[in-house]
Amino acid sequence: MSLKLKRAVKDIAVRTAEKAFPEEGCGLLIGPIPNDFDRPGRTVEVDEARPLPNGWDASAKTNRYLIDPKVMARIEAELSGTGRGVVGFFHSHPQVPAWPSPFDLTMAMPCCSYLIVQVRDGKTVDSRSWQRTEDGRSFIEEEIVLEG
Repeated sequence: MSLKLKRAVKDIAVRTAEKAFPEEGCGLLIGPIPNDFDRPGRTVEVDEARPLPNGWDASAKTNRYLIDPKVMARIEAELSGTGRGVVGFFHSHPQVPAWPSPFDLTMAMPCCSYLIVQVRDGKTVDSRSWQRTEDGRSFIEEEIVLEG
């Protein structure tokens, strides 16, 4: 499995993560809707990273992110019929590794990519992408393929 995106798209996720520090930054990964969402080993292509506000209250923003379902529905309606859609999410992990947390696992949807950006002291030090397993018990790391 791999996540394919342009360097400029990844840079948006990184800038969003660094700007949000010490809180978690987040947003959507948007791209062509694959015909093979359930095919093992598939490549997820992303042509847009769309930063969004972290919807948690201030007490939880340092270790959780939430995308407002109304905003998500509005964006999905905007993309409807274009052949593009939400293919994943990005968020940051301030001061902790770019590995999914148990909370990330409980919130993850199948077939989506999860790009996690590790930010330490306001600067990105790592980024990794993950997909939830079909049984929902864990994540599998995806290779990040950068273009341009």
